[in-house]
Amino acid sequence: TAALLGESTSFTNGNADFNTYGNAGRREAVKKGTAYMSVWMYVIRELEDAIDDCQVECEFDNCNEDAVHAWDEGVAFYTGSEEEKDGSGSGALLYSLADKRCANFGTCGAGGNSVEGVAKTNLDIYAQFAAGQMNLNLGNCDAARVNKDRISELMGVPLVQGV
Repeated sequence: TAALLGESTSFTNGNADFNTYGNAGRREAVKKGTAYMSVWMYVIRELEDAIDDCQVECEFDNCNEDAVHAWDEGVAFYTGSEEEKDGSGSGALLYSLADKRCANFGTCGAGGNSVEGVAKTNLDIYAQFAAGQMNLNLGNCDAARVNKDRISELMGVPLVQGV
């Protein structure tokens, strides 16, 4: 509420004084904080749900369908609805944030050393998304958790770069 009211936060660490910002600055803080942090947490929630639904020993085809569906929802929330299949687009969620900030930090491209192209973070996250989906389909629930943990770590990169 401090950003909305133009006041100082009262955290133990990392306080911010929103009194120094005008309405536009406070609006941006609220908008970005809501979009990025809420979505970040929801992506993790969906991936955790997928792992909770995962069955190690399946006795019939598609027994992990619910798990894969939840995983796919996590991917969708990370990506957003305005990205194109090739990664271009004008999205407003974490995928787009990573692509925007990689140009500022020179972390674009497969080598993570370019100012153009898809963020290396996005390439790495999508590799983990694909591996996690495969692991869920195969009933490799513990391996899917490793994928989720790595995704969680990687998702922090655009958040830090966007500050």
